[in-house]
Amino acid sequence: MGWRARIGQIRPATAIEGAEEWREAAPPGVAFADARTIVPRVDAEGLKVMMSQVTEAARQLATAKVDLIVQCGAPGTFIPGPGTDEKVTDEITAVTGIPAITMQQATVDALRALGATSVAIGTIYSDEVNEALRAYLEAVGIPVAAIEGLQITDPYEASVHDADSAYRLGKRVLKAAPDADAILISCGTYRTFEILPYLEMDTGVPVVTSNQASLWRALRYLGLRDKIPTLGKLGSI
Repeated sequence: MGWRARIGQIRPATAIEGAEEWREAAPPGVAFADARTIVPRVDAEGLKVMMSQVTEAARQLATAKVDLIVQCGAPGTFIPGPGTDEKVTDEITAVTGIPAITMQQATVDALRALGATSVAIGTIYSDEVNEALRAYLEAVGIPVAAIEGLQITDPYEASVHDADSAYRLGKRVLKAAPDADAILISCGTYRTFEILPYLEMDTGVPVVTSNQASLWRALRYLGLRDKIPTLGKLGSI
C-alpha cells in the first residue's frame, strides 16, 4: 500500500466521513494513515483542546513513515488567525522531520488556484466561528460575499448530514451573493464529494470544500498530477 505516496491525516475522532471520502477518491498507489484528536465542541475553547493534541498525533503518524502530514480541522487554525497555519506546520515538521500542510492552508490555495475573487460560504459552524473564518479570509485577500452556518457545535452532528445537505447549503449561499465567483463549503466532516460536480454544474461557479481542497493540495504537494473528476474543477488543476 502507498507505493506512490503515504499521507498522514490528523482528524477529529468524529470525522469518519472525511477520511472515507479521501479513500474513495484516492488515485492508485496512494494510502493514508490516520491519527485522531478529541474535539469537545466546535468553538474557540473546544478547538484549542483539539490543537493541543496535534503534535502527539503527528508523532504517531511519523511511525508509519508517511511522506506528508495533513492537519485537518480548519477552525483550529483559522480562529487564531493568519500565521497559525505556518506555526502548526513548523511544529509538526520540527518533531517529526516530515513536511506538513493544514486544511485551512489548502483551502486558501484552492481558492487562489481557481481564481476566486469573491466567495459565498456555507459551513456547519456557529456565527461566532463563521466570523473568525470571514476575518481570516479577508485578511489574506479573499473577500467574503455571504456566509451561512448550520449552527453546529457538537462535532459528531456534522457527520450525520447526507451530502445533499451541502448541495442545498451551497445553492443558498450563492443565491444570497449571486455575484460571488466561487462557493466554499467549510468543514472536513461535512460530506461533499458526492455532490461537488453537480453543485458546480447547477450553479456555474467552482466549488471548494475543506476535504476536497486538502486532498488536492496533498497530492499536488507530493507531485501527483492525477485528474480526479469527483473533486470538481479543482481536481483537474
